[in-house]
Amino acid sequence: MVRDDLYPFVGGGSKARKAVAYEAFLREEGYNAIVTCGGIQSNHNRAMALMCARNGWKCHLCIQGDEERFLSEKGNALLDRLSGAECELIKPEYTAAAMDRAMEKLKAEGYNPFYVIGGGHNLPGGTCFVDAVRELKLRCDQVGYKPDYLFLASGTGSTQAGIAVGLDLVGWGDVKCIGISVARRQERGKQVIAEFANRLAAHYGLEKDYTDSILFNTDYLCGGYEKFTPRMKEYLDRATAKTGLVFSITYSGKGFYGMMQEIGKHHLQDKSIVFWHTGGLMNVMK
Repeated sequence: MVRDDLYPFVGGGSKARKAVAYEAFLREEGYNAIVTCGGIQSNHNRAMALMCARNGWKCHLCIQGDEERFLSEKGNALLDRLSGAECELIKPEYTAAAMDRAMEKLKAEGYNPFYVIGGGHNLPGGTCFVDAVRELKLRCDQVGYKPDYLFLASGTGSTQAGIAVGLDLVGWGDVKCIGISVARRQERGKQVIAEFANRLAAHYGLEKDYTDSILFNTDYLCGGYEKFTPRMKEYLDRATAKTGLVFSITYSGKGFYGMMQEIGKHHLQDKSIVFWHTGGLMNVMK
């Protein structure tokens, strides 16, 4: 298991890993503000907001959801409020317009803002996972281990894209990287992952088209984003009680539950399998 849930920065999780990469990029390029978006319990928004607070940068969050819920919930929503970020509550369909408006406002105020695509879908949000795969490969080589499968919860797609490209770059192209969707349907989900993977591949000079090679499982959506079944919740609660590992039903829990079901369904018990724990403790604490 890759323990991004223990990542030691701005609340942990895969979004904290991305925040480190964005922090270095923003400093290098001379930005002093960001505009980004996500749901009320977005791990991405929380990581970006705390990263900006740490650096004294302006942060504008376009938060997709109801204001009453945002102001009442804890977890990521509470940290967004405490971070000092500008929190604008919007309907999802108005996201692009709201972000464009916020960018213009910050420029007019004298800031140099960077447009962070929701979930961390700019290059820093993918290259950090290429680097993470390189680190994983190094550690595995030290003990003579190589996985047959790698599972993760897959949302906006930049994490899975980065891992997929990273696997090819380290010579592990035969490792099956399977994303368990937490929200998106098959066609759209695969499309955004493949497009971003192709962009990353071009960045590294890797000649590969990922259009038909992304493995994206949508069997455990349970109706969509933040949706789950009582059976899934019970399973994850038992897993926590037996292992001490914490999974959110929104993100990492769907990935873990889906992986365990796939192991049984396809008789993978004798295979070497890595689960990439993307975090989500703040979702549990909401």
